[in-house]
Amino acid sequence: MGGLTLTTAGAGPAPEALEPSITGNLQFDRATSPSSSFFTGGQSTSNTYNVTYNQGFVTGTAFQFGWDNNKSTSTNAVTTYSPQYQASFKAQVTQHLLQGAGIWVNKRFIYQALNNRRITDSSFRNQILFTVNQVESIYWGLVQEYEDVQSKERALEQSTKLESDTRKQLDIGTVAPLDVVSADSTVATDKQALISAQSSLNYQQQIIKQAIARNLNDPALITAAVIPTDRVSIAEIPEETQTVEELVQDAFKHRPELEQAVLTLRNDEITLRGARNALLPQVDVFAYLSGSGVSGTVNPKLNCSFFGGACPPSIGGYGTALQDTFNNSSPDKGVGFNINIPIGNKYAQAQQARSLMEYRQAELRLEQLHTYIRMQVVNAQFALTNDRAQVRAAIATRDFNNQSLEAEQKKLGLGASTTSLVLQQQRTLAGAEYNLITAQALYAKDRAAFYQILASTLQHYGINLNDTATGEVKAAPVIPGLQPATDTRVAPTAPPSTR
Repeated sequence: MGGLTLTTAGAGPAPEALEPSITGNLQFDRATSPSSSFFTGGQSTSNTYNVTYNQGFVTGTAFQFGWDNNKSTSTNAVTTYSPQYQASFKAQVTQHLLQGAGIWVNKRFIYQALNNRRITDSSFRNQILFTVNQVESIYWGLVQEYEDVQSKERALEQSTKLESDTRKQLDIGTVAPLDVVSADSTVATDKQALISAQSSLNYQQQIIKQAIARNLNDPALITAAVIPTDRVSIAEIPEETQTVEELVQDAFKHRPELEQAVLTLRNDEITLRGARNALLPQVDVFAYLSGSGVSGTVNPKLNCSFFGGACPPSIGGYGTALQDTFNNSSPDKGVGFNINIPIGNKYAQAQQARSLMEYRQAELRLEQLHTYIRMQVVNAQFALTNDRAQVRAAIATRDFNNQSLEAEQKKLGLGASTTSLVLQQQRTLAGAEYNLITAQALYAKDRAAFYQILASTLQHYGINLNDTATGEVKAAPVIPGLQPATDTRVAPTAPPSTR
């Protein structure tokens, strides 16, 4: 292991393995060895059957139970039993007293895993909030381009009619030729503006298709027109009547980023506590109990002269050995302590220092996020109020310029005005309509962003998070604060005539 450690996650003593495990060992040996004396040589076999069970507990306790079995045979004349059966067991319980002791330190990874699961869920909710806001912003961009095309159409119709009337007046000698040139120039300008608006609308339609469709391989989908049927209402929303502090507290409760920061801080705290536990010396107490048994049949090749001419009797088969193992006839029991005190313990100290630094950084990040969210809420509320005022002002300006245009056109009909003044008033009206369309789109986008900042988009729109996770929408979202569009005709995509 080399390089700079980027995080201390996982610092501290390894927790006990809470999942039990069973291990086994089977071994079969066959050996033939040459004889160098009376006591050596011959053929021997050995079959081993061992099983070990291990179980850890959240208190820092480890339990181990081993059961060993062996069957051996030998042709050597000094081997008493062949076959010979040996069985033994050993049960041992070990408890950490300092490092690694306690429920918390052994379950800390479980706690962190639960926090990580919540962080993942929160990240998913944050992504849904972002996606919904992004799609809604695209829609309001489509509305803006759609209404801009309609505005440019009206401007072209007005300038075309005025150009036609001016030509008629030129024919009867009531206007100068320069007025016709000015009218033609205005018509050409309006045609270019309409073509540019149509291109922007087509591009915005492609963007919203990509946002809501799985793919664009269907030619019919590519060429289909997208007609926005809803417009935003500038009526005051309930959140605007709340105080800034109330909105800030609501944002604190629901913002996914804040929830993630809090959970990350908790994980860093868990890591810090684990690193501090690793500074303690290792002191373990253990207790064990074991037993063993031996049985077998007298070796047929046994030289009984070693036993005064009489061979010992057989002492049963494997059942006898197993019975003696657990009948406490040959017990072995005891208790003890294991102590390990590292001198210096520099690595654990470095881990603890880094963990503390990461924890302090997470605290600072959380405080910065609180401040950032507070400023976002304040700015969003002020922006929404300002946007509404801007829309109302743009409506008043549009209505005034519309009435001024109508008055100027009446004057022109009576000979009290000129073509240039009417054209000037048309330009002013077109600019007022564009400002109104822009202000309405800005208000709609800022309102959607306001809901996202408060993390209340899903509640306001009736979007079920479980439906988004499964991909099966059971109830259609309902967007409040909308009003139906007055004109839902398909916007023309063909460029105007350039005669």
